[in-house]
Amino acid sequence: MKNFTIISVYNNGQLLQDCLKSSVEAQQEVTTELKYIDNTENKFPNAKVAYESGLDNCLGKYIICSHQDIRLLNDDELKNIYQQLEKIEDFGIVGVAGVAGRDIISNIYHGEEPREVCNYHITQETPCETVDECFFIIKNETKYINIFRELSCDSWHMYAVEYSLRCRELGEKVYVIPANIYHVSPGNSYDESYYTQLKKIAKRYKRSFDRINCTMGFWHTGTFRLWNQIRKRRKKDIKNGTLKRR
Repeated sequence: MKNFTIISVYNNGQLLQDCLKSSVEAQQEVTTELKYIDNTENKFPNAKVAYESGLDNCLGKYIICSHQDIRLLNDDELKNIYQQLEKIEDFGIVGVAGVAGRDIISNIYHGEEPREVCNYHITQETPCETVDECFFIIKNETKYINIFRELSCDSWHMYAVEYSLRCRELGEKVYVIPANIYHVSPGNSYDESYYTQLKKIAKRYKRSFDRINCTMGFWHTGTFRLWNQIRKRRKKDIKNGTLKRR
């Protein structure tokens, strides 16, 4: 068995090569299976379907789902991540960026001009509520693959957030780990489907959680309060130009 299976859905082959692919190929002292899912022609309707196409017959002990524009900054980064996972053992999902309460937790950098995601740095695995989609890890076991297959997510947003919520419902632990990673995207540009997905997830999980705290916002699950939050946020984001019109 290999240490990792890495799955990445890409729509820009050059960006994939410049970031994830080249930095993964430079990794030392780990064995990896690489599954790059071509979506340059938009054949996949959402992230769940795209990632599911790579989940069968994975050879890695752990499965990494990564954005195409992730760059591992050290040649031993996957080795470090593997050692941390082996130490934790008991987890449902692990990310490199996440949220606990109103604190965003991450050591990674992002943006075209690299800057820290947040000031909340960690030196070891840290429990959190949800993790970000940019780079996360699950175990290559039927139980955890089935959690992914059973998600209600049908957009390109919030699939790792929903996975985190489902893990917590099942008593599984959610963690952020320290990692030397650069995410080219600043992570603040999205379209209307984000809010559609948010409403859907809030409806599904409101009996278990009063709030959905994630790197894109801190949301109530109650319908009236959530819709009021969304109305205010949309107005602000349209003004700032961070909400794409489809």
